[in-house]
Amino acid sequence: MLDRHAVQALLHAAQTPRQIAHQLGMSRRTVQRIALEPPVTTVDDTAARAACGIGRPGVGDATTTRLREWLEAEPTLPSGEVQRRLHDLGTPLALSTIYRLLGPVRATIPVAVMVRFEGVAGEFAQFGFGVADVRLTTDTPTARARRRIHFAAYRLKWSRFLHLVIVPTERVEPLVRALLAVFDNPKTVVLRRDAGRPVWNATLAQAMLDYGCGIELCTPHAPEQKGSVQHLVGFAKRAFFAARRFQDLDTDLRQQLAEWLVYANTVRPSRATGVRPQARFALEQARL
Repeated sequence: MLDRHAVQALLHAAQTPRQIAHQLGMSRRTVQRIALEPPVTTVDDTAARAACGIGRPGVGDATTTRLREWLEAEPTLPSGEVQRRLHDLGTPLALSTIYRLLGPVRATIPVAVMVRFEGVAGEFAQFGFGVADVRLTTDTPTARARRRIHFAAYRLKWSRFLHLVIVPTERVEPLVRALLAVFDNPKTVVLRRDAGRPVWNATLAQAMLDYGCGIELCTPHAPEQKGSVQHLVGFAKRAFFAARRFQDLDTDLRQQLAEWLVYANTVRPSRATGVRPQARFALEQARL
C-alpha cells in the first residue's frame, strides 16, 4: 500500500507516469492503473489485498482430503483427470491450482522402491546401440555439416568395465561382432515370440553357441534392469562424442575412442562402485 501511496504522491506532484515508473521500478501501465484508484487511507496490506480479491483463492480441507483419497487409490492419476472430477463435483479449479495442491499430496504417498539390477562377477553384461552427432576440426560455428555415427556399447555389470565400437548399422553382424551376452529386445536379437517364447535371430543364436555365451532378455518396461547400459549410452554421448572434435570419422575418431576407453576403464573411478573398472575387471576374468 505504501508503494501505491508513493505513486499517488508523485502524481500529485505533477510527475509523469514515465518518470514515476522509472523511479519506482514499475511499468507505466501500473502507474496509470493506480492513478485511477481512490486515495490510499490504510497501510494494512492484508486487508487491502482481501478487499481487492488479490491472491490465489483458498481451497478447503475437504478438497485436499478428496485429492489424497484419489491419489492413494490411483497414484498415477493425471492432473487433467483430477480437474475433470473436481469439475463434475462442482469444484472447478484451474490446472495451476491443481498442480499446487497435488505436489504436497504426492510427496506424502509412499512409492515403490526401485532396486538396481545387479549381478556377481562375470555373470552379466548389458548391450545397447547408440547414435551421436560428431564434429570435425574443420567445422566452424557458422558452417557445420551433420555427421551422424552409430555405436555399440556394452558394460560388464559387476566391474562396470565398458567398451564402445563404431558400427556401420544396428544390424545383426555388428551385434555379433560385439560378442555380448545380455540384450534388450531389438529385431536383431528376437524375430518374434511364439506362445511367449522368443524366436532368436539364427545368426546371433549360432554365434552364442560358438562362443559359449547365453542370452537373457530384459523384462519389458523394467528400467531397473537395463538402466546401466542406457546410462552408458548417454554418458558416451556427453563425455566423448559431444565433447570432442575429430579430424575424420575413419581414423582419428577411432583412435581417440580407443584412448578414451583406456582412460574410462583404467583411470576414472566408476561412480557406481568408487573403484576403477579395470581393478574389478581383473576379478571378473577368472569367471569370464
